[in-house]
Amino acid sequence: MKTLLIACLFAIFSIAPATAQERIDLSQPDQAAPGTFAYQPAQLVFDYEHGRIVVRMRGENGERREFVFGDAENARTMLRALNKADLSNNSLLRRIMKRLVDDGHLDGTVAE
Repeated sequence: MKTLLIACLFAIFSIAPATAQERIDLSQPDQAAPGTFAYQPAQLVFDYEHGRIVVRMRGENGERREFVFGDAENARTMLRALNKADLSNNSLLRRIMKRLVDDGHLDGTVAE
């Protein structure tokens, strides 16, 4: 059952990145991909079994960045919180992007 849920989420977020309006506007251009001022979510992978959350972001010029929340217990705690969260005010994508900024993975602000 978990595998089916993960596969469904993988499929949904793999085919929908072009429609995602939420993004992270960077404070400074990304030095890993020069000239990139914003990233949008491209793919989310929730791997409860192995305790990982993988976030793949796409830059405005097609650049790709990958971030992994790989501390198993921390990732499972995040997954439990996301599973129970009221997403009517803050979307799932917005919450994850805010976490990327708060944890210092990207320096910027979450915008629509």
